Amino acid sequence: MEKNEEKMDLKKVLKSINAEAVLIVDNDGNMVDSLNIEYDTNVALMTETLFTMCKDLSKDIGNGELDQIMAKSSDGFFIANKLSSESIIISISKDISKIGLILKLMNSLKIK
Repeated sequence: MEKNEEKMDLKKVLKSINAEAVLIVDNDGNMVDSLNIEYDTNVALMTETLFTMCKDLSKDIGNGELDQIMAKSSDGFFIANKLSSESIIISISKDISKIGLILKLMNSLKIK
């Protein structure tokens, strides 16, 4: 997270996006903050790797700069958004019916 940025209130974020868990990681894969997630350090590292690989893929196929990754499985989904130039926020939900709302709300999140 950039030095002059304030820490985001994850309890408010979790309530506003109606997800089960949320995590903020920096661009180096370090866990910045998390709520309701087990193995947050592992998730942080894997998210950074995923973002790096998908960023390269997006450039290679001519889709421009990567802002968001979404993955869905039979038991839920996660959405990872660029929060700032230095950080990524990940939301996790098991309720597929929330996917559209969470996508919309995740796009509106920014560090103040």
